[in-house]
Amino acid sequence: MEATELSHRLFRNGVAALELYTVYVGERLGLYRALADGGAATSTQLAARTGTTERYVREWLEHHATAGLVEVDDVTAEPLERRYFLPPDHVSVLADPDHPLYQGYKGIEIVRAARPMPDVVTVFRTGGAPPPLPWEPEGRAEFNRALFLNYLGKTWLPAIPEVDSRLRVAPPARVADIACGTGWSSIAMAKAYPMITVDGFDLDPDVVAAATLNSADEGVAGRVTFRVADASTVSGMYDLVTIIEALHDMSRPVEALAAARSMLRSGGSVIVVDERTEDQLTPGAGPIEQSHYGWSVVSCLPSAMGDPQTQATGAVMRPSTLRRYAAEAGLGRFEVLDVETDFWRFYRLQP
Repeated sequence: MEATELSHRLFRNGVAALELYTVYVGERLGLYRALADGGAATSTQLAARTGTTERYVREWLEHHATAGLVEVDDVTAEPLERRYFLPPDHVSVLADPDHPLYQGYKGIEIVRAARPMPDVVTVFRTGGAPPPLPWEPEGRAEFNRALFLNYLGKTWLPAIPEVDSRLRVAPPARVADIACGTGWSSIAMAKAYPMITVDGFDLDPDVVAAATLNSADEGVAGRVTFRVADASTVSGMYDLVTIIEALHDMSRPVEALAAARSMLRSGGSVIVVDERTEDQLTPGAGPIEQSHYGWSVVSCLPSAMGDPQTQATGAVMRPSTLRRYAAEAGLGRFEVLDVETDFWRFYRLQP
C-alpha cells in the first residue's frame, strides 16, 4: 500500500471512529428510539422528547444528516425549523435492540475499549494487565443479546441434533453456561427449551447482578440462576456445558475446559463458540480477521495477561489451538460443527 492510499485509509478510519462515538451518544440518550417512536422532529422537539439540550442535539442531528444516518426533509429551512427523521431501514440497526441487525451497541463497545488505552500502552512496556475498570451494564443495548435471543436456541443449538434432542426431553437437562456475562446466552437457552435449568457463571459481580435482573425481566428466573465463580472452580453435573465467545479471553483455558469435562454427565457435551478465524496468519486478510485481531490487541489479550500462568491466547484462537487445549483437558473427541455464522465457529468437545 503506497503512502497516499494509507494516509487516506487512516483518515477514513478516523471518520468512522468519530461516527461510532456519536452513535454512543445517540444510544445512551435515547435519541434513536425517540425518532423511531415519535417520528420526524426538529432539534427542539427531539431535545424535549429526550430531556436533552437543543444546541447539542442540533449538532448531533446535523452530523448524522451529513453521515447519512438520519435524513432531513428540507435542508434549506432555518436550522431550528429543519425536521429530521430515521429512515425505516435504519430503525432495526440503530433503534431496535431486539433485531439481529442491531448495531447500536458498537458505539458502547468502542467507548469502553478506549477507556483503558493509556494503561494498555503502559503494559506493552511492562507486561502484565491494565487495572480493571468498572463494567458499564448497558441494559438492552448489548453485544450478542439479539443474536442469542433470535438464533442460539432457535437455529444454532437445533443444528446439533444430539444436543437439541437432549434439551427437549425428560428428565430435564441441566446446562452450565461458563463466562455467561450479562446472561443473554443462558436466558436464550431457557426460553427456547422450556424444560431445562441453566446455571450461569462469571467472574464479574456486576455482570452477574445484571444477568440476574435480566432473567427476571425475561420471566425465566425460576429456571436460570447466576453465580460469581471462576470457570476452573465450578462443580456439578450437567448434560451440556457452554463456553460462548469467552474461551479466548481466559488466562487458563485448559483449566476451564478440564473443569467443564469434570462437570459432564455421561453422554454430555461441551459446546465452545469462538471466533471464526483463518487457519493461519494471513497477511491482507479480510475485515473479520482484522476485527478479531484489533479486539485482541486492545482488549482480549490484555485482559488475560495479569495471570503469571496465562496461556495468553488472544482473540484469534485458531481451530488447531483449541484442539490442543481440548486434548490437554481430556476432551479428546473434537468436532467442528456445521453451524453457519459470519463471525463464530462452533465446536463440540467430549471426553
